[in-house]
Amino acid sequence: MKSDLDTDVIKVTLDGTELYEYKFGDTRPVEGGYDIRKQAQNFQKSEINWATYHYQAKEGFKGTETVEIVLFGSPGDGNFTDYQKWVFEIRVK
Repeated sequence: MKSDLDTDVIKVTLDGTELYEYKFGDTRPVEGGYDIRKQAQNFQKSEINWATYHYQAKEGFKGTETVEIVLFGSPGDGNFTDYQKWVFEIRVK
């Protein structure tokens, strides 16, 4: 896995259990997709569906979560590479 990935840091502030969604680009590799490499700790929902990340805090949680998502793939030959990384810094008030 490459450590010099292009990384986007996305800072998010939410009120309580408000649902947050982040849509990634519409393209994806032939083989691969999006993978949560570092999962939130205090969530009702923290998942990727159809290139959209969904986060919802656990009831009563106030604080900060960090989630890391990586786009990985291969051109069809089974040799997987990480292409890009997103770090979500989520603050729940």
